[in-house]
Amino acid sequence: MGTSQKILDLLPGLNCGLCGSYQGCLGYARRLEQGEPDLGLCLPGGESLRSKLLEFWAEKNAGMQAEVSFLICQGDSHKSADRFEHQGISTCRAAMLTFGGPRQCLYGCLRFGDCVAACPYGAITMGKQGLPKVDFTKCRGCGRCAKACPKQIFKLSPKSQQIFLACSNQSKHEGFSGTCQSGCTTCGVCLEACPYGAVSWEGSLPKIDYQRCRSCSICVIKCPPKSYIDRIPIRPTAFIGLQCNGCGQCKPVCPTDCIIGKKNEHHKVIRGQCIGCGLCFEVCPQKAVTMLGALGHVDLTQF
Repeated sequence: MGTSQKILDLLPGLNCGLCGSYQGCLGYARRLEQGEPDLGLCLPGGESLRSKLLEFWAEKNAGMQAEVSFLICQGDSHKSADRFEHQGISTCRAAMLTFGGPRQCLYGCLRFGDCVAACPYGAITMGKQGLPKVDFTKCRGCGRCAKACPKQIFKLSPKSQQIFLACSNQSKHEGFSGTCQSGCTTCGVCLEACPYGAVSWEGSLPKIDYQRCRSCSICVIKCPPKSYIDRIPIRPTAFIGLQCNGCGQCKPVCPTDCIIGKKNEHHKVIRGQCIGCGLCFEVCPQKAVTMLGALGHVDLTQF
């Protein structure tokens, strides 16, 4: 039994057309299967049907790799200004019809909240600076926010991923610094800095290979406009123990040059300079490096 047939079995079968489908319940079932974000269009079914549809999608997604939606934009009201004042219908899709929307960055969030209305789990709210905030404790990775967004700036990524690029500007010719303070400038520093080869070009933007990425945060630190976001609020700090024989293998791999010490002498870490990437831990043959400090997850509802 296909997904649309299972959804059809949940619908009342009145074929009243109040959902806006000329094919009645079958048309609405097919729309839901294809990603229709609104689970409440069936008025005869009411809240009871909406709850059943939520349960259905939860069961359907069970067992799959846990994914959540990331907003790939930092263009809030402080970082990205408006080109003009929108006075029409206050939805992203309506605003998009007028010259691509009022925002200075034509690729960024329109900040009218279509994603909020589309999320059936209440996982998205609008922040104080006008950007949507995703609550990862509620997000089920259904992707309805991505389908509702006319700018396509929501992407599904593994829930375990700690770092992502929060910029969607694909144009190399508009001058990113003039549209958003945190916009990618295509400088390529992140590609050169990544020790795992996890960052490559996709069109005009860097792309992270989540299979290779170790969430070391080097791209976050090196990126001049701070286009990357790190989910880990407090990084650990490297500590070099007494086992250190001064071989010096840790110093060349340190991206912030925070390891000091002469050859064949005990090395030390400048704690305020260490970003906790763990590269020194990986290369130390004496296992003299310890990463101090517990890793934690930042509340991503702030983004």
